[in-house]
Amino acid sequence: MTELRAWQKEAFEAWRAAGSRGIVEAVTGTGKTRVGVAAMLAARSMNQHVLVVVPTIDLLEQWFTEVKHLLPSVSVGRRGNGHKDDFRHSSILISTIQSAIMRGAPQPRPGALLVADEVHRYGTDGFARVFSDRFDHRLGLTATLERQDEGVDTYIRPYFETTIAGCDFARGRRDNVLAPVRVMTVAVEFTPDERRKFDEHDAVARDARQQLIAQYRCTAAPFGAFMKDVAVLSEQRDLPEGRLAGRYMSAFSKRRSLLADCAGKLSALAVLAPALAESDRSIVFSETKASAETGSAVLRELGVKSSAYSSGLDRLARTPRSSAVSRWGADQPRGTARAGRRDRRSGRRRRSHHREQ
Repeated sequence: MTELRAWQKEAFEAWRAAGSRGIVEAVTGTGKTRVGVAAMLAARSMNQHVLVVVPTIDLLEQWFTEVKHLLPSVSVGRRGNGHKDDFRHSSILISTIQSAIMRGAPQPRPGALLVADEVHRYGTDGFARVFSDRFDHRLGLTATLERQDEGVDTYIRPYFETTIAGCDFARGRRDNVLAPVRVMTVAVEFTPDERRKFDEHDAVARDARQQLIAQYRCTAAPFGAFMKDVAVLSEQRDLPEGRLAGRYMSAFSKRRSLLADCAGKLSALAVLAPALAESDRSIVFSETKASAETGSAVLRELGVKSSAYSSGLDRLARTPRSSAVSRWGADQPRGTARAGRRDRRSGRRRRSHHREQ
């Protein structure tokens, strides 16, 4: 296994110091997987079984390939996507979360290590069944330990016990792990009809928010805490507070969709088309799948080879699109549209961002 980066070594040592229990937070692209592999190597030195759980088939295959490459002498198996390996023939078993919680799923020897990738996704009654006492050592990996419900505090934090600062964006830049970026905010105009609809939804959302805070004691800030409270109330549909929470969430969603899909963004994208056409590869993020399809169509009309890419595509459909000149993706949260351009002389990636507030 190759030597760890500085932040990876610090996070791994902090995890060991915490009794080999904790969640490492690090932004995407900084190498969380290597921290997991270091934990696996330590576990195997103590003859522990290792279970790695991942949320998707793509991650199942990525983890399998990476672990086989870094730990070639260790027996590694897969569970999910048609694979049915178990601990009889594998010291490390990599499984989708769905396969890991199925009745009859292979169980490691007591005292094993659990590595939970994208751990924030497992804060539900069903997925949290993987959090077994069989695992003396527990490592969660995530870019952001946040959910819009109580799952983190109810299931995840109590099980892993410790949260470890891994690598934020500032550290990634300082350590030269992440590429430099240039950020610009570009304002676009609503059409009169879009403005009218936005104002209507905004008024409903603001009024409902004030009532939820004043009458039903929803947390005002931070916003994530407010949304968690609203999500809980919205389940009580037969009560006034539940209906109010539902009204807020509906208005919030409609307002967000207008921001994501407004015509001004497509006009701005059209202005960027020549730069995208000149780049080797670019990726543009949108808020919704519908706007991804529309944006991709706009680029194609302007002569830019483009295809829409989202989690709604099956795995085989997504794979060949990864080499497209331009991709309009719908998986980025918070309405961030991003285009990357590679400077052929310096090899640096330039990016422009459009972000809604």
